[in-house]
Amino acid sequence: MTPQLSVYLDLCRFTAALVVVLAHMVVFDIATGEWIEWLPLSGRDAVILFFLLSGYVIAYTTEKKQSDIREYFVSRATRIYSVAIPIIALTVSLDLIGLQFNPENYTGLYQYEKLYIYIPFHLSFLGEIWTISEQPFTVTPYWSLGYEVWYYVLFAALYFYSGIKRVVIFTLLFVFVGYKLWLLFPLWLAGVWLYKNHDRWKLAPWLANIIFVGSLVGYFLFKKFGADHYLIELGKQTWPFGDLSLGSAQKYLSDYAVCIFVILHLYAAKYVDLTWVLKFKKPIVTLASYTFTLYLVHAPIMKTIEHNMVLNTDSIYTSISILLLVAFVTWGVGLLTEQRKYKFKPVVVYSLKIAINFVKAMPILKSFCIPNKSS
Repeated sequence: MTPQLSVYLDLCRFTAALVVVLAHMVVFDIATGEWIEWLPLSGRDAVILFFLLSGYVIAYTTEKKQSDIREYFVSRATRIYSVAIPIIALTVSLDLIGLQFNPENYTGLYQYEKLYIYIPFHLSFLGEIWTISEQPFTVTPYWSLGYEVWYYVLFAALYFYSGIKRVVIFTLLFVFVGYKLWLLFPLWLAGVWLYKNHDRWKLAPWLANIIFVGSLVGYFLFKKFGADHYLIELGKQTWPFGDLSLGSAQKYLSDYAVCIFVILHLYAAKYVDLTWVLKFKKPIVTLASYTFTLYLVHAPIMKTIEHNMVLNTDSIYTSISILLLVAFVTWGVGLLTEQRKYKFKPVVVYSLKIAINFVKAMPILKSFCIPNKSS
């Protein structure tokens, strides 16, 4: 991966998170003025970009950095839990305080009646398994982790195992996660494919520029003429299992189309002159390092404001004030979590050690769960 491509991917990652934030301002009805027509309301498509980038980065890190399955899971768990646990704790605290003052504004939060069930449930990322469709409290974007975390696990089964172990373990996991994750798994795998094949077809600069810009134009036209809505409806109509709700995967056909635009754009990015991004490397990398925190924390902050304050939602100044607050909270929480995830690593290592000892104590599990190859 070239330095300029690495920085450009960071830029894409932060931009995608920002698009999700702006889209949720409209979805949550805290921005209703005429000016919102200028906002890029493509939050779902930004998540598809996240999936593809995740597959790309995981393929890169497993090849270049992680040497075995233990280090792989320590790295992934540290990355996820260092942000997920504090933000769920923050969200629960904010919601419980809000429920004391404005309970009439907090509707549908039945999960608070059984926190002892739902907190472990969501920290196990089971919210999108089969027909389940559960998001934790007011952390709306958390749904995507119910996909992405299991894609990490499925990838590990394919990458670190071989032979009959690979077939059995992957099959069991694949069946466990269910049809919604099956539908979107190709999007994540597309990122792996892109990394593995990024050097296969060399592009001349002129062709790379055409594809790089053309993919953006194509995506704009795709949204402008409502092709995404057509594909969403087509996906619903052609879904053959009426008793199995598509839930968060209902836009799968549109997601596939968006994935194609993303693959074309990022493939061409390696062969386009992007040296200009290196001039802004420090701010881009810094902003990107807060992406995960921004992605998760903005929703509970916005929901807390929505439920407890009277807002002039037509005013652009209200929206700017909320965005500044989100930025401040992201910075503060990120300093304690995403920027210090290494402090969570000893806990993850200890927890994994307990799990490994448990597996080793059971001969049947040991024979299947211990990899027969290191990479």
